[in-house]
Amino acid sequence: MRIGIVSDTHKNRDLLNKVVQWLTQRQKISTLYHLGDDYDDVSGLGDRFSEVLQVPGIYDERYLSGALPARIFETVLGLTILLVHCFEKDASDDDISRSDIILYGHTHRQELRLDDGKLFFNPGHLKGLLEKNMPPTFGVMNIHDRNVSAAIYNLNFKPVHTMEMIRSESGLYRAG
Repeated sequence: MRIGIVSDTHKNRDLLNKVVQWLTQRQKISTLYHLGDDYDDVSGLGDRFSEVLQVPGIYDERYLSGALPARIFETVLGLTILLVHCFEKDASDDDISRSDIILYGHTHRQELRLDDGKLFFNPGHLKGLLEKNMPPTFGVMNIHDRNVSAAIYNLNFKPVHTMEMIRSESGLYRAG
């Protein structure tokens, strides 16, 4: 399964649409995950994917009131994926222990790291051309029966960080 991952779009639908067009046409993703800020940015994109999963950002009134869940779990080919906007506020130790992949945003800083058999993945932001001294980035993840690959791309659609992992009963581990 091929998944596109975006976060912190902050009403910049031009950048979001540019990325979504590339994700659907070039990467042939079936699912889009949006990790908040702003929740409504993906409205109208659902017809391009078999599934759109999203969590709100911390400034969304529906996040603050609890009307929208701050965390979502999804199982893909036996792997448990946790989606949150703010890792520090929304991911409990229990959430992390039961997850294989933790997707989060909020910091606007891309990150792709393995820790104790778990993948921690922040795709960065699509807020503008430069935010907190960071250029815009987004992610793609491929989940297969025996392996997982993850990549973070810039707006030139070039990978800036990639990771290949092997699946085992005890977690994810770097390939080769």
